[in-house]
Amino acid sequence: MTTTSDFWTKGVDRDNVLGGPARVLVAKRSLTTYPEKISDVLSLATYDPATNWHDLGHTTEPFDIADGFDTTDWISQQLGKINVQVGTWNRTIGVTLMETDNDWVMDVAHESDGRTVNADGDEVIYMWDKSDVVEWRVAAIHLAEGQSAGVNIVMDVFPNCKRSGADSTTSWDRSNPQLATLEMTPFPDENVPNDANWYRIRQQ
Repeated sequence: MTTTSDFWTKGVDRDNVLGGPARVLVAKRSLTTYPEKISDVLSLATYDPATNWHDLGHTTEPFDIADGFDTTDWISQQLGKINVQVGTWNRTIGVTLMETDNDWVMDVAHESDGRTVNADGDEVIYMWDKSDVVEWRVAAIHLAEGQSAGVNIVMDVFPNCKRSGADSTTSWDRSNPQLATLEMTPFPDENVPNDANWYRIRQQ
């Protein structure tokens, strides 16, 4: 005889529940190949970034994916709303970064471009108002909580991203580390199947 417990345990699978922080890595889109497998971004032997990929380091907030689209209602004079037409998709990714002295964080979050050494031997990093921003490949790699490394890794890939128009705020605080907020917009990549701007790779 079935029980109430049977009712709630059918159709659910704990292995499908993902949790924990993401490890966020970037590569310039001038890297001609897009990731087709996890090891294209991260060595599964050492967990070091693959060639041309770079860690953005510690984060204070979750890696967010915001996903939606505009709609237009089809209105019938006889029946009212009869359908919804999908319009422009709106997708952004965002994260708050702690390692603000990481060169790659400066490049991605603040479009830094150009470094020199002054007369005292100090490094000088330059930012200015650009007419365009750099295209990046972004990978957010998740290790399901309770799993051993190398098991059940999930990687979300955004093969063509630019910083969105949102302010990237760097905060100085007496009692907290300096932070940098980052929001990016994914765009289609013509080299990826279906011109995808986001795809997920699940380790088997």
